Amino acid sequence: MKKLLPWLLIGLAIRLGLMMYTVHPDIRGHNLAAYLIAQKGQILSLYDYLRLQPRTDPWVVLYRDDIFAYPPLAYLTHAIFNFFLYPVYPQQLFHTLILDIGQTAGHPQLSWLLFLLKFPYLVADFVGLLVIYRLLEPKHRFLGSILWIFNPLTLYSAYMLAQFDIFIALFILLALLRPQLAPVFIGIAAGFKPFPIFFLPFIPGSKLKNITTGLLTYGLLILPYLPSIGFRQYALLASQTDKISYAKIAVSGSQYLPLFFVGLVLLFWLNYFRPKLLPDWAWPMSVLLLFYSLTHFHPQWFTWITPFLILTFIHVRKSPPLLVTLLLCHLLIIFSFDSSLNFGLFGLNLSLRGWLTDANVSLVRAALAGTSLGLMMLLSHERS
Repeated sequence: MKKLLPWLLIGLAIRLGLMMYTVHPDIRGHNLAAYLIAQKGQILSLYDYLRLQPRTDPWVVLYRDDIFAYPPLAYLTHAIFNFFLYPVYPQQLFHTLILDIGQTAGHPQLSWLLFLLKFPYLVADFVGLLVIYRLLEPKHRFLGSILWIFNPLTLYSAYMLAQFDIFIALFILLALLRPQLAPVFIGIAAGFKPFPIFFLPFIPGSKLKNITTGLLTYGLLILPYLPSIGFRQYALLASQTDKISYAKIAVSGSQYLPLFFVGLVLLFWLNYFRPKLLPDWAWPMSVLLLFYSLTHFHPQWFTWITPFLILTFIHVRKSPPLLVTLLLCHLLIIFSFDSSLNFGLFGLNLSLRGWLTDANVSLVRAALAGTSLGLMMLLSHERS
């Protein structure tokens, strides 16, 4: 661990710079929820809070009733940090950020506030490093740790976008470290965003037991919120879930084949009859690659695959060209979005959307899908 120290310090310096000097508007929603839970006691009534306020309330006008669209852990985790750190927040600036982010530009305390708001991700990041260090064999620990420290996916999503997807990556790592508790950890990961539920059929062991345990864990996390109208309407089945079935083939005027579920069922039967076709950790990775190939995914969602990409790089010696291609495709997709997701994070008024037209980005997505398939073929060939 000693020889990692210089790299840790460099990685920390990069993180501090990104934490304190980049800002994206999405940082407001998670932290508004954290404030309402930790400082206003809206633990179980969070999802209904804005719905019950006067229509002229500034928060209602700005965010609308459906701003809290994620499962409870997404907000409870932030609330824990808010509870302890709020006394050292520049509180007036915090409320200005929530209500009018444009008014915070140039404020002398903005960097300190951004550091505090992104601090939860730094904690999750460090815990993830410890987990991956223990997960890998001694001969691979240094390389795996370096890959985690300088992982561009986490640097981008956690420290630039201030998105909490690093917590999902952390619980995926914990599931890999403790296979006997994997369904529980996957259920907890789903408490941030539901997609990890699709991993449950691909965990080694009894499929029925794993699915039941994972769903029960997730169910217990959301159970206290089921009476909430707001939770059922805005978060239980968030609007983003329809992206999964968007890619489809029509089979009649009103019926279609959702390609993601076609692929998911195919992967299930391959896993059922030939579980050794892929390494255990590669099965959930195949679900993610299928998802990225067939959906218009949000850039931060690519963080979920981080643990699997590191394992692939370490254990499959022919994989680097494929992994680099996946990362390049992801980078181009990021540049195809609104500038607030790329150059705008640094206050630059630049955009590549003139070059990255829908037609060109479609080709990039085709390259990502083809490379994902090629990576799965490589992994299966390595096992044969």
